[in-house]
Amino acid sequence: MDSLLQCIVKEITRPYTRLSVISNPDGFLRREDTMCTLKQQAGITVLCFSQLELRVWYELDFKEMPEEHFVVLMDDTSKLVSDIYHQAFVTTFKTRELLLTYNQQAIDLNKMTYQMVAHLFENKSVSLMDRQKTTSAMEAAEAMYGKDGEDISIVKQNLMGIVIDWQQPLKTIDQVSRQIVKAVKQDKYKEIEPEIAYINQSFQQHLDAVYKQLITAAGPRVVHKIMSHIERTYTIGNKVALVVVDGLSYWQYTILEKYFADEGIASRNGVCHAWIPSVTQQSRQAIFRGAAPERDYSQSPKNEEKLWHDYWCSRNYEDFHIRYAYETLPEIPQEVERLAFVTMTMDDDMHSAHSMKQLYNDTEEWAKYFVKTLKKILDKGFEIILTADHGGVPSYAWGNLTQKEKAALYETGSRGQRHLIFNNLTTQYDFIEAHKDVSDQWLISGDSVVWRNNKCFGTSDCITHGGSHVLEMLVPLVTLKKQK
Repeated sequence: MDSLLQCIVKEITRPYTRLSVISNPDGFLRREDTMCTLKQQAGITVLCFSQLELRVWYELDFKEMPEEHFVVLMDDTSKLVSDIYHQAFVTTFKTRELLLTYNQQAIDLNKMTYQMVAHLFENKSVSLMDRQKTTSAMEAAEAMYGKDGEDISIVKQNLMGIVIDWQQPLKTIDQVSRQIVKAVKQDKYKEIEPEIAYINQSFQQHLDAVYKQLITAAGPRVVHKIMSHIERTYTIGNKVALVVVDGLSYWQYTILEKYFADEGIASRNGVCHAWIPSVTQQSRQAIFRGAAPERDYSQSPKNEEKLWHDYWCSRNYEDFHIRYAYETLPEIPQEVERLAFVTMTMDDDMHSAHSMKQLYNDTEEWAKYFVKTLKKILDKGFEIILTADHGGVPSYAWGNLTQKEKAALYETGSRGQRHLIFNNLTTQYDFIEAHKDVSDQWLISGDSVVWRNNKCFGTSDCITHGGSHVLEMLVPLVTLKKQK
């Protein structure tokens, strides 16, 4: 029980009775996250009643629950009937009285979540704070817990309340992602991992049922069809830029999206499935090849640029119409109609992050400047197709491969923390047979073995990719334009 809750419980309850009738003019106790916290951490059920509703509930329900503790919130407690008045603890609770060392003119309880108030309460000064210091404290609390910062128990409930429909992948992953942001903002991703695992199990069933059909579908359901989508949508003379943010999960895209309005950017959101294994050599190759990846391809900006040029030259574009840029956006000649821009920043941040909170902070900082790069491209007369080759997932160490198992893998890009590519199907079969205890946690795709859940090969936990987890597989496929 946090210190704010301990203080609240002390103020609104008494040990001699299990019923409190409270007037709370500022409405803080009526907040859903406050009520949930009282229930989850203190075992107190908060109810809101009129005089008549209290009378009926007291006679029919309260007396039948002798072990339960209740707080009933009422606007006016002065007219309680005598039997309830003598049974209950009756008082008025004012949240501001817990924050008296802050400048009261700077405190706006209507904009504060439970977690914000808890943060301020934990960090209150012993001496009076002026308006400027109070405002700074409020801003720090809001940055950490405000706006989207519902109590984690509410986030968990919201996740389990999502109607999972992989026939509408955008709607589903968008709702899931916005709850993930609320959790990682508070450094509490681990607390929602059971809910994410449940959602991912459903996604794995979706992959088993339809992934092969998605690969052959006409629309850009898998990343290798993005190029043909661009070709169908934009004819010669139209300017379009393909921006690939390596390692950008959809939840991170929702952070970037927040900055579009300030730069006059309009977006039409969509999603696409990564290639399996969800690694750069396979999935980003598939994007630029416009077809299934080839096994002996060597990943490099030079080879990627060649794929980009070859694709468009074979569609009757002249070389001067085509431009590829890696990490740094150069000056773009007016005659360019097909621009590709690739950035590795998010993938680098993912692999170096020690926690989802750190990755959230890195994404926020990246988004603030990257949106300006997008604006520069739009200002050159391009529309943008923004996508990623894969996302990432916090993963837990399973253990190392033996030397014999490593020798059974294909030479180039065959071994990652969440995927293996084998020399042939025989060595793949032998590996699966040797690990029957965990083989149901793997997705077998061609000559590859990838983790379905949040495990990884090796002895260290990490945030990484290569498997078929929903956070790796569903990546943004977004059309960006200048607002009219």
